[in-house]
Amino acid sequence: MGKVDKETLKTEICGKRNKDLLMSLGLLPLDKGKKKKEEDLLDRYQFIQKFKKESRNFGAQRWASEGRAVELALRNLSVNAGFTDVTRLTLRMETKLVETLDGYFEWKPLEEMELRLFVDEAGKSSIQCRKGEKALKSIPAKYKKNEKVLEYQEINKKLKEQYSRTKQMMEQAMEDRTSFEVWEFLELARNPVVRPIVEPLAVRMAGGGEKDSENGEKIRLGFLTEAGITDWSGNTSAVKPGDRITIAHPFDLYQEGHWHEYQKLLFEKQMKQPFKQIFRELYVKLQEEMEKEESMMFSGNQIQPQKTVGALRGRRWVADYEDGLQKIYYKENIVARIYAMADWFSPSDIEAPTLEWVVFSDRKTFKPLKIKDIPDVIYSEVMRDVDLAVSVAHAGGVDPETSHSTIEMRRAIAECNLELFKIKNVKLEGSHAIIDGKLGQYTVHLGSGVVHQMGNSMLFVVPVHSQHRGRLFLPFIDDDPKTAEIMSKILLFAEDTKIKDPNILSQIR
Repeated sequence: MGKVDKETLKTEICGKRNKDLLMSLGLLPLDKGKKKKEEDLLDRYQFIQKFKKESRNFGAQRWASEGRAVELALRNLSVNAGFTDVTRLTLRMETKLVETLDGYFEWKPLEEMELRLFVDEAGKSSIQCRKGEKALKSIPAKYKKNEKVLEYQEINKKLKEQYSRTKQMMEQAMEDRTSFEVWEFLELARNPVVRPIVEPLAVRMAGGGEKDSENGEKIRLGFLTEAGITDWSGNTSAVKPGDRITIAHPFDLYQEGHWHEYQKLLFEKQMKQPFKQIFRELYVKLQEEMEKEESMMFSGNQIQPQKTVGALRGRRWVADYEDGLQKIYYKENIVARIYAMADWFSPSDIEAPTLEWVVFSDRKTFKPLKIKDIPDVIYSEVMRDVDLAVSVAHAGGVDPETSHSTIEMRRAIAECNLELFKIKNVKLEGSHAIIDGKLGQYTVHLGSGVVHQMGNSMLFVVPVHSQHRGRLFLPFIDDDPKTAEIMSKILLFAEDTKIKDPNILSQIR
Protein backbone atom coordinates (compact mmCIF):
# COMPACT_ATOMS: atom_id res chain seq x y z
CA MET A 1 0.00 0.00 0.00
CA GLY A 2 3.06 2.25 0.08
CA LYS A 3 2.79 3.10 3.79
CA VAL A 4 6.20 1.67 4.71
CA ASP A 5 9.53 1.44 2.92
CA LYS A 6 12.14 -1.32 2.87
CA GLU A 7 14.91 0.46 4.80
CA THR A 8 12.54 1.40 7.68
CA LEU A 9 11.44 -2.23 7.97
CA LYS A 10 15.04 -3.49 7.92
CA THR A 11 16.06 -1.08 10.68
CA GLU A 12 13.20 -2.18 12.94
CA ILE A 13 13.77 -5.88 12.20
CA CYS A 14 17.45 -5.56 13.15
CA GLY A 15 16.70 -3.53 16.30
CA LYS A 16 13.86 -5.63 17.73
CA ARG A 17 14.24 -9.00 15.93
CA ASN A 18 10.64 -8.54 14.77
CA LYS A 19 9.51 -11.77 13.07
CA ASP A 20 6.22 -10.35 11.76
CA LEU A 21 8.00 -7.54 9.95
CA LEU A 22 10.57 -10.00 8.59
CA MET A 23 7.78 -12.06 7.01
CA SER A 24 6.23 -8.91 5.54
CA LEU A 25 9.55 -7.76 4.02
CA GLY A 26 9.00 -10.08 1.07
CA LEU A 27 5.52 -8.65 0.41
CA LEU A 28 6.66 -5.08 -0.31
CA PRO A 29 6.40 -4.21 -4.04
CA LEU A 30 9.71 -4.87 -5.82
CA ASP A 31 11.54 -2.07 -7.64
CA LYS A 32 10.50 -1.59 -11.26
CA GLY A 33 12.79 -2.41 -14.14
CA LYS A 34 14.46 -5.79 -14.67
CA LYS A 35 17.91 -4.80 -13.34
CA LYS A 36 16.57 -2.89 -10.32
CA LYS A 37 14.15 -5.71 -9.52
CA GLU A 38 16.99 -8.28 -9.50
CA GLU A 39 19.13 -6.04 -7.25
CA ASP A 40 16.23 -5.43 -4.83
CA LEU A 41 15.44 -9.15 -4.74
CA LEU A 42 19.07 -10.05 -4.00
CA ASP A 43 19.30 -7.41 -1.28
CA ARG A 44 16.20 -8.73 0.52
CA TYR A 45 17.31 -12.35 0.10
CA GLN A 46 20.72 -11.63 1.67
CA PHE A 47 19.09 -9.68 4.52
CA ILE A 48 16.77 -12.63 5.34
CA GLN A 49 19.69 -15.08 5.24
CA LYS A 50 21.70 -12.78 7.54
CA PHE A 51 18.78 -12.75 10.01
CA LYS A 52 18.73 -16.58 9.90
CA LYS A 53 22.46 -16.80 10.61
CA GLU A 54 22.19 -14.43 13.60
CA SER A 55 19.48 -16.69 15.11
CA ARG A 56 22.20 -19.14 16.15
CA ASN A 57 23.21 -16.75 18.93
CA PHE A 58 19.94 -17.40 20.78
CA GLY A 59 18.27 -20.36 22.52
CA ALA A 60 16.74 -23.42 20.82
CA GLN A 61 13.12 -22.19 21.11
CA ARG A 62 13.86 -18.78 19.61
CA TRP A 63 16.11 -20.30 16.96
CA ALA A 64 13.25 -22.57 15.88
CA SER A 65 10.61 -19.81 15.79
CA GLU A 66 12.89 -17.41 13.92
CA GLY A 67 13.81 -20.22 11.53
CA ARG A 68 10.13 -20.74 10.74
CA ALA A 69 9.72 -16.96 10.22
CA VAL A 70 12.66 -17.04 7.77
CA GLU A 71 10.99 -19.89 5.82
CA LEU A 72 7.77 -17.88 5.52
CA ALA A 73 9.67 -14.68 4.62
CA LEU A 74 11.43 -16.50 1.76
CA ARG A 75 8.13 -18.05 0.66
CA ASN A 76 6.49 -14.60 0.55
CA LEU A 77 9.46 -13.20 -1.39
CA SER A 78 9.37 -16.05 -3.92
CA VAL A 79 5.62 -15.59 -4.54
CA ASN A 80 6.06 -11.82 -4.85
CA ALA A 81 8.86 -12.29 -7.39
CA GLY A 82 6.89 -14.85 -9.44
CA PHE A 83 8.88 -18.01 -8.57
CA THR A 84 7.03 -21.32 -8.27
CA ASP A 85 8.69 -22.18 -4.94
CA VAL A 86 11.42 -21.13 -2.50
CA THR A 87 14.01 -23.53 -3.99
CA ARG A 88 13.80 -21.75 -7.36
CA LEU A 89 14.28 -18.37 -5.67
CA THR A 90 17.25 -19.66 -3.66
CA LEU A 91 19.00 -21.15 -6.70
CA ARG A 92 18.51 -17.94 -8.70
CA MET A 93 19.77 -15.69 -5.91
CA GLU A 94 22.86 -17.80 -5.16
CA THR A 95 23.78 -17.73 -8.88
CA LYS A 96 23.07 -13.99 -9.09
CA LEU A 97 25.31 -13.34 -6.08
CA VAL A 98 28.35 -14.72 -7.92
CA GLU A 99 27.38 -12.99 -11.19
CA THR A 100 27.48 -9.60 -9.46
CA LEU A 101 31.04 -10.33 -8.25
CA ASP A 102 32.64 -11.32 -11.57
CA GLY A 103 35.04 -8.35 -11.61
CA TYR A 104 36.52 -9.29 -8.25
CA PHE A 105 37.95 -12.55 -9.62
CA GLU A 106 40.38 -10.63 -11.86
CA TRP A 107 43.61 -8.97 -10.70
CA LYS A 108 43.02 -5.34 -9.64
CA PRO A 109 45.82 -2.89 -8.71
CA LEU A 110 46.25 -1.57 -5.15
CA GLU A 111 49.26 0.79 -5.09
CA GLU A 112 52.35 -1.40 -5.71
CA MET A 113 50.51 -4.74 -5.51
CA GLU A 114 47.44 -6.51 -6.98
CA LEU A 115 44.40 -8.22 -5.42
CA ARG A 116 41.82 -10.75 -6.52
CA LEU A 117 39.32 -13.26 -5.14
CA PHE A 118 40.05 -16.91 -5.79
CA VAL A 119 37.84 -20.00 -5.43
CA ASP A 120 39.68 -23.35 -5.22
CA GLU A 121 38.51 -26.78 -6.42
CA ALA A 122 36.78 -27.43 -3.08
CA GLY A 123 34.68 -24.24 -3.41
CA LYS A 124 36.55 -22.40 -0.63
CA SER A 125 37.17 -18.71 -1.40
CA SER A 126 40.22 -16.66 -0.41
CA ILE A 127 41.91 -13.33 -1.17
CA GLN A 128 45.11 -13.57 -3.19
CA CYS A 129 47.66 -10.78 -3.49
CA ARG A 130 50.88 -10.43 -5.45
CA LYS A 131 53.66 -7.91 -5.93
CA GLY A 132 54.95 -8.02 -9.47
CA GLU A 133 54.99 -11.74 -10.31
CA LYS A 134 55.66 -12.81 -6.72
CA ALA A 135 52.70 -14.18 -4.74
CA LEU A 136 52.39 -12.88 -1.17
CA LYS A 137 51.35 -15.19 1.67
CA SER A 138 49.00 -12.58 3.15
CA ILE A 139 47.95 -8.97 2.79
CA PRO A 140 50.64 -6.65 4.19
CA ALA A 141 49.77 -5.17 7.60
CA LYS A 142 49.72 -1.58 6.34
CA TYR A 143 46.75 -2.40 4.05
CA LYS A 144 44.61 -4.10 6.71
CA LYS A 145 42.35 -1.05 7.09
CA ASN A 146 42.42 -0.02 3.44
CA GLU A 147 38.88 0.51 2.05
CA LYS A 148 39.48 -1.72 -0.97
CA VAL A 149 40.91 -4.52 1.19
CA LEU A 150 37.94 -4.29 3.58
CA GLU A 151 35.60 -4.48 0.56
CA TYR A 152 37.34 -7.65 -0.68
CA GLN A 153 37.19 -9.17 2.82
CA GLU A 154 33.45 -8.49 3.01
CA ILE A 155 32.84 -10.15 -0.37
CA ASN A 156 35.07 -13.10 0.61
CA LYS A 157 32.92 -13.50 3.73
CA LYS A 158 29.76 -13.53 1.56
CA LEU A 159 31.20 -16.28 -0.65
CA LYS A 160 32.09 -18.40 2.40
CA GLU A 161 28.55 -17.95 3.71
CA GLN A 162 27.16 -18.92 0.30
CA TYR A 163 29.19 -22.14 0.33
CA SER A 164 27.95 -23.02 3.82
CA ARG A 165 24.36 -22.08 2.93
CA THR A 166 24.29 -24.11 -0.30
CA LYS A 167 25.88 -27.15 1.35
CA GLN A 168 23.20 -27.10 4.08
CA MET A 169 20.44 -26.55 1.51
CA MET A 170 21.55 -29.54 -0.59
CA GLU A 171 21.67 -31.84 2.44
CA GLN A 172 18.17 -30.72 3.45
CA ALA A 173 17.01 -31.14 -0.17
CA MET A 174 18.21 -34.77 -0.02
CA GLU A 175 16.32 -35.39 3.23
CA ASP A 176 13.17 -33.54 2.08
CA ARG A 177 13.19 -35.16 -1.42
CA THR A 178 13.15 -31.71 -3.06
CA SER A 179 13.00 -32.00 -6.84
CA PHE A 180 15.06 -29.95 -9.32
CA GLU A 181 14.89 -29.65 -13.06
CA VAL A 182 17.98 -30.92 -14.88
CA TRP A 183 18.85 -27.52 -16.38
CA GLU A 184 18.78 -25.92 -12.89
CA PHE A 185 21.25 -28.44 -11.52
CA LEU A 186 23.57 -27.98 -14.51
CA GLU A 187 23.29 -24.20 -14.16
CA LEU A 188 24.45 -24.47 -10.55
CA ALA A 189 27.56 -26.33 -11.71
CA ARG A 190 28.68 -23.15 -13.51
CA ASN A 191 28.94 -21.31 -10.19
CA PRO A 192 32.57 -21.75 -8.96
CA VAL A 193 31.47 -21.79 -5.30
CA VAL A 194 28.56 -24.19 -5.74
CA ARG A 195 30.09 -26.52 -8.38
CA PRO A 196 32.17 -28.58 -5.88
CA ILE A 197 28.96 -29.12 -3.86
CA VAL A 198 26.65 -30.34 -6.65
CA GLU A 199 29.04 -32.19 -9.00
CA PRO A 200 29.94 -35.10 -6.64
CA LEU A 201 26.31 -35.70 -5.56
CA ALA A 202 24.47 -38.75 -6.90
CA VAL A 203 21.00 -37.97 -8.26
CA ARG A 204 17.84 -39.99 -8.78
CA MET A 205 15.35 -39.70 -11.62
CA ALA A 206 12.07 -41.60 -11.81
CA GLY A 207 10.59 -42.43 -15.19
CA GLY A 208 12.10 -42.57 -18.64
CA GLY A 209 13.47 -45.66 -20.31
CA GLU A 210 12.09 -49.16 -19.92
CA LYS A 211 9.60 -50.04 -17.22
CA ASP A 212 10.69 -51.80 -14.07
CA SER A 213 8.84 -55.08 -13.53
CA GLU A 214 8.36 -54.58 -9.76
CA ASN A 215 6.97 -51.05 -9.41
CA GLY A 216 6.17 -50.22 -13.01
CA GLU A 217 8.61 -47.33 -13.21
CA LYS A 218 12.28 -47.26 -14.12
CA ILE A 219 14.51 -45.50 -11.56
CA ARG A 220 17.80 -44.04 -12.80
CA LEU A 221 20.64 -43.31 -10.39
CA GLY A 222 24.05 -41.77 -11.00
CA PHE A 223 26.00 -38.55 -11.42
CA LEU A 224 24.56 -35.77 -13.60
CA THR A 225 26.66 -34.33 -16.44
CA GLU A 226 25.87 -32.45 -19.66
CA ALA A 227 25.68 -35.83 -21.43
CA GLY A 228 23.12 -37.30 -18.98
CA ILE A 229 23.08 -39.49 -15.85
CA THR A 230 26.13 -41.77 -15.54
CA ASP A 231 25.72 -44.77 -13.22
CA TRP A 232 28.39 -46.70 -11.26
CA SER A 233 29.25 -48.92 -14.23
CA GLY A 234 29.88 -45.97 -16.58
CA ASN A 235 26.64 -46.27 -18.58
CA THR A 236 25.16 -42.87 -19.46
CA SER A 237 21.45 -42.34 -20.17
CA ALA A 238 20.32 -39.13 -21.82
CA VAL A 239 18.05 -36.67 -20.01
CA LYS A 240 16.02 -33.65 -21.10
CA PRO A 241 16.53 -30.17 -19.57
CA GLY A 242 13.00 -30.22 -18.15
CA ASP A 243 13.27 -33.66 -16.50
CA ARG A 244 12.93 -33.63 -12.73
CA ILE A 245 15.58 -35.13 -10.45
CA THR A 246 16.13 -35.44 -6.70
CA ILE A 247 19.36 -35.81 -4.74
CA ALA A 248 19.70 -39.54 -4.05
CA HIS A 249 19.44 -40.82 -0.49
CA PRO A 250 21.37 -43.96 0.64
CA PHE A 251 17.98 -45.71 0.80
CA ASP A 252 17.68 -45.30 -3.00
CA LEU A 253 21.13 -46.88 -3.49
CA TYR A 254 20.29 -49.65 -1.01
CA GLN A 255 16.99 -50.35 -2.78
CA GLU A 256 18.64 -50.37 -6.20
CA GLY A 257 21.20 -52.91 -4.99
CA HIS A 258 24.44 -51.20 -6.05
CA TRP A 259 25.22 -49.13 -2.94
CA HIS A 260 28.64 -50.75 -2.40
CA GLU A 261 29.58 -50.18 -6.05
CA TYR A 262 28.93 -46.44 -5.66
CA GLN A 263 31.09 -46.42 -2.51
CA LYS A 264 33.95 -48.06 -4.42
CA LEU A 265 33.51 -45.56 -7.27
CA LEU A 266 34.17 -42.63 -4.91
CA PHE A 267 37.51 -44.17 -3.97
CA GLU A 268 38.47 -45.07 -7.54
CA LYS A 269 37.80 -41.52 -8.78
CA GLN A 270 38.96 -39.84 -5.53
CA MET A 271 35.67 -37.91 -5.29
CA LYS A 272 34.96 -35.97 -2.10
CA GLN A 273 31.33 -35.24 -1.30
CA PRO A 274 30.37 -32.02 0.55
CA PHE A 275 28.47 -34.04 3.16
CA LYS A 276 27.87 -37.71 3.86
CA GLN A 277 25.64 -38.96 1.07
CA ILE A 278 26.88 -42.27 -0.33
CA PHE A 279 28.64 -43.09 2.97
CA ARG A 280 25.70 -41.85 5.05
CA GLU A 281 24.42 -44.10 7.84
CA LEU A 282 21.18 -45.86 6.82
CA TYR A 283 18.43 -47.30 9.07
CA VAL A 284 15.78 -49.61 7.66
CA LYS A 285 12.52 -50.48 9.38
CA LEU A 286 12.52 -53.58 11.56
CA GLN A 287 9.99 -56.18 10.44
CA GLU A 288 8.67 -56.70 14.00
CA GLU A 289 7.92 -52.96 14.35
CA MET A 290 5.95 -52.46 11.12
CA GLU A 291 2.51 -52.71 12.77
CA LYS A 292 3.53 -50.79 15.90
CA GLU A 293 3.14 -47.06 16.58
CA GLU A 294 6.49 -46.62 18.33
CA SER A 295 10.06 -47.74 17.70
CA MET A 296 12.02 -49.27 20.58
CA MET A 297 15.30 -49.44 18.63
CA PHE A 298 17.17 -47.20 21.10
CA SER A 299 15.12 -47.76 24.27
CA GLY A 300 17.04 -48.28 27.50
CA ASN A 301 19.90 -45.90 26.64
CA GLN A 302 20.59 -43.29 29.32
CA ILE A 303 21.24 -39.81 27.93
CA GLN A 304 22.20 -36.36 29.19
CA PRO A 305 19.29 -33.99 28.31
CA GLN A 306 21.29 -30.81 27.71
CA LYS A 307 23.88 -32.56 25.55
CA THR A 308 21.10 -34.26 23.57
CA VAL A 309 19.40 -30.92 22.84
CA GLY A 310 22.75 -29.45 21.80
CA ALA A 311 23.59 -32.39 19.52
CA LEU A 312 20.21 -32.32 17.72
CA ARG A 313 19.80 -28.56 17.56
CA GLY A 314 21.50 -28.32 14.18
CA ARG A 315 19.30 -31.13 12.84
CA ARG A 316 16.03 -29.15 13.16
CA TRP A 317 14.90 -30.74 16.44
CA VAL A 318 13.12 -28.51 18.97
CA ALA A 319 12.63 -29.08 22.71
CA ASP A 320 8.92 -28.72 23.53
CA TYR A 321 7.78 -28.22 27.15
CA GLU A 322 5.03 -30.84 26.87
CA ASP A 323 6.24 -33.33 24.26
CA GLY A 324 9.99 -33.29 24.71
CA LEU A 325 12.17 -33.31 21.58
CA GLN A 326 10.31 -33.12 18.29
CA LYS A 327 11.07 -32.69 14.60
CA ILE A 328 8.36 -31.52 12.20
CA TYR A 329 8.08 -32.47 8.52
CA TYR A 330 5.62 -29.89 7.18
CA LYS A 331 5.37 -31.25 3.64
CA GLU A 332 4.44 -34.76 4.79
CA ASN A 333 2.54 -33.50 7.90
CA ILE A 334 4.54 -35.82 10.17
CA VAL A 335 5.87 -35.05 13.66
CA ALA A 336 8.64 -37.24 15.10
CA ARG A 337 9.09 -37.27 18.90
CA ILE A 338 11.70 -38.75 21.20
CA TYR A 339 10.17 -39.85 24.51
CA ALA A 340 12.26 -40.07 27.68
CA MET A 341 11.59 -39.36 31.34
CA ALA A 342 13.55 -36.11 31.10
CA ASP A 343 13.42 -32.41 31.79
CA TRP A 344 14.89 -31.01 28.57
CA PHE A 345 15.32 -27.54 30.02
CA SER A 346 17.35 -28.21 33.17
CA PRO A 347 20.09 -30.68 34.17
CA SER A 348 18.98 -33.98 35.71
CA ASP A 349 20.36 -33.87 39.26
CA ILE A 350 19.29 -37.33 40.42
CA GLU A 351 19.76 -39.81 37.57
CA ALA A 352 20.20 -39.51 33.82
CA PRO A 353 16.89 -40.18 32.00
CA THR A 354 16.38 -43.30 29.90
CA LEU A 355 15.12 -43.24 26.31
CA GLU A 356 11.77 -44.99 25.99
CA TRP A 357 10.65 -44.87 22.36
CA VAL A 358 10.41 -42.83 19.18
CA VAL A 359 6.91 -42.09 17.86
CA PHE A 360 5.49 -40.52 14.71
CA SER A 361 2.15 -38.71 14.56
CA ASP A 362 0.01 -36.74 12.12
CA ARG A 363 0.74 -33.00 12.40
CA LYS A 364 -2.91 -31.99 11.95
CA THR A 365 -4.88 -34.71 13.76
CA PHE A 366 -2.15 -35.67 16.33
CA LYS A 367 -3.07 -39.34 15.74
CA PRO A 368 -0.11 -41.77 16.03
CA LEU A 369 1.10 -43.32 12.77
CA LYS A 370 2.26 -46.89 12.28
CA ILE A 371 5.93 -47.42 11.43
CA LYS A 372 4.99 -49.02 8.09
CA ASP A 373 3.24 -45.79 7.01
CA ILE A 374 6.31 -43.58 7.57
CA PRO A 375 8.37 -42.77 4.43
CA ASP A 376 11.60 -44.77 4.52
CA VAL A 377 13.87 -41.70 4.19
CA ILE A 378 12.16 -39.88 7.09
CA TYR A 379 12.41 -43.01 9.26
CA SER A 380 16.12 -43.40 8.46
CA GLU A 381 16.97 -39.74 9.14
CA VAL A 382 15.07 -39.66 12.45
CA MET A 383 16.78 -42.85 13.65
CA ARG A 384 20.15 -41.49 12.52
CA ASP A 385 19.53 -38.41 14.69
CA VAL A 386 18.56 -40.55 17.70
CA ASP A 387 21.69 -42.68 17.23
CA LEU A 388 23.73 -39.46 17.15
CA ALA A 389 22.18 -38.38 20.46
CA VAL A 390 22.79 -41.80 22.02
CA SER A 391 26.45 -41.87 20.99
CA VAL A 392 27.31 -38.22 21.77
CA ALA A 393 25.17 -37.63 24.88
CA HIS A 394 25.30 -41.11 26.47
CA ALA A 395 25.30 -40.90 30.24
CA GLY A 396 27.62 -43.87 30.65
CA GLY A 397 30.64 -41.88 29.55
CA VAL A 398 31.35 -44.24 26.64
CA ASP A 399 33.47 -43.22 23.68
CA PRO A 400 31.22 -40.96 21.56
CA GLU A 401 32.62 -42.52 18.38
CA THR A 402 31.43 -46.07 19.08
CA SER A 403 27.85 -45.88 17.84
CA HIS A 404 26.78 -48.77 15.60
CA SER A 405 26.23 -46.51 12.57
CA THR A 406 29.70 -44.94 12.84
CA ILE A 407 31.38 -48.35 12.95
CA GLU A 408 29.39 -49.51 9.90
CA MET A 409 30.47 -46.41 7.97
CA ARG A 410 34.14 -46.89 8.96
CA ARG A 411 34.02 -50.56 7.96
CA ALA A 412 32.85 -49.57 4.47
CA ILE A 413 35.62 -46.92 4.18
CA ALA A 414 38.23 -49.42 5.42
CA GLU A 415 37.15 -51.99 2.79
CA CYS A 416 37.60 -49.44 0.00
CA ASN A 417 40.95 -48.20 1.39
CA LEU A 418 42.34 -51.75 1.69
CA GLU A 419 41.40 -52.44 -1.92
CA LEU A 420 42.91 -49.11 -3.01
CA PHE A 421 46.24 -49.91 -1.26
CA LYS A 422 46.10 -53.58 -2.44
CA ILE A 423 46.43 -54.87 1.14
CA LYS A 424 45.45 -58.53 1.53
CA ASN A 425 46.39 -59.28 5.16
CA VAL A 426 43.50 -57.43 6.87
CA LYS A 427 39.97 -58.74 7.46
CA LEU A 428 37.05 -56.89 9.03
CA GLU A 429 34.97 -58.72 11.62
CA GLY A 430 32.30 -57.04 13.73
CA SER A 431 33.71 -53.82 15.14
CA HIS A 432 37.38 -54.81 14.65
CA ALA A 433 39.96 -54.86 11.89
CA ILE A 434 42.08 -58.02 12.33
CA ILE A 435 45.58 -57.61 10.89
CA ASP A 436 47.93 -60.50 10.11
CA GLY A 437 51.31 -58.72 10.19
CA LYS A 438 54.86 -60.03 9.79
CA LEU A 439 55.83 -59.30 13.44
CA GLY A 440 52.51 -60.35 14.96
CA GLN A 441 48.71 -60.22 14.74
CA TYR A 442 46.80 -57.07 15.73
CA THR A 443 43.26 -55.80 16.18
CA VAL A 444 42.13 -52.20 15.69
CA HIS A 445 38.75 -51.20 17.13
CA LEU A 446 36.73 -49.28 14.51
CA GLY A 447 35.06 -47.18 17.20
CA SER A 448 37.77 -46.13 19.64
CA GLY A 449 40.87 -46.77 17.51
CA VAL A 450 42.52 -48.87 20.29
CA VAL A 451 45.19 -51.27 18.99
CA HIS A 452 45.88 -54.66 20.61
CA GLN A 453 48.50 -57.24 19.73
CA MET A 454 47.08 -60.76 19.97
CA GLY A 455 48.74 -62.62 22.83
CA ASN A 456 50.11 -59.33 24.10
CA SER A 457 48.80 -56.08 25.62
CA MET A 458 47.41 -52.90 24.12
CA LEU A 459 49.84 -51.02 21.85
CA PHE A 460 50.17 -47.37 22.81
CA VAL A 461 50.06 -45.30 19.60
CA VAL A 462 49.61 -41.55 20.03
CA PRO A 463 47.87 -39.95 17.02
CA VAL A 464 48.79 -36.49 15.75
CA HIS A 465 45.48 -35.61 14.09
CA SER A 466 46.68 -32.62 12.10
CA GLN A 467 49.17 -34.87 10.27
CA HIS A 468 46.44 -37.24 9.06
CA ARG A 469 44.37 -34.52 7.42
CA GLY A 470 44.82 -34.49 3.66
CA ARG A 471 47.20 -37.49 3.60
CA LEU A 472 44.54 -40.17 3.66
CA PHE A 473 41.54 -40.03 1.34
CA LEU A 474 38.11 -39.79 2.99
CA PRO A 475 35.05 -39.65 0.70
CA PHE A 476 33.50 -36.58 2.35
CA ILE A 477 34.77 -33.07 3.09
CA ASP A 478 33.62 -32.93 6.75
CA ASP A 479 36.64 -33.28 9.03
CA ASP A 480 36.65 -36.61 10.86
CA PRO A 481 40.11 -36.97 12.43
CA LYS A 482 39.12 -40.17 14.27
CA THR A 483 38.29 -42.00 11.04
CA ALA A 484 41.57 -40.81 9.49
CA GLU A 485 43.44 -41.98 12.63
CA ILE A 486 41.87 -45.47 12.52
CA MET A 487 42.55 -45.90 8.79
CA SER A 488 46.19 -44.81 9.34
CA LYS A 489 46.65 -47.35 12.16
CA ILE A 490 45.24 -50.18 10.01
CA LEU A 491 47.63 -49.32 7.16
CA LEU A 492 50.55 -48.88 9.58
CA PHE A 493 50.23 -52.31 11.22
CA ALA A 494 49.36 -54.05 7.94
CA GLU A 495 52.95 -53.24 6.93
CA ASP A 496 54.53 -53.56 10.38
CA THR A 497 58.02 -54.32 8.97
CA LYS A 498 58.19 -50.69 7.81
CA ILE A 499 57.60 -49.28 11.33
CA LYS A 500 60.59 -47.16 12.31
CA ASP A 501 59.34 -45.82 15.63
CA PRO A 502 61.48 -47.57 18.33
CA ASN A 503 58.76 -47.11 21.00
CA ILE A 504 56.15 -49.06 18.99
CA LEU A 505 58.69 -51.73 17.95
CA SER A 506 59.75 -52.32 21.57
CA GLN A 507 56.08 -52.82 22.55
CA ILE A 508 55.55 -55.35 19.73
CA ARG A 509 58.66 -57.30 20.68
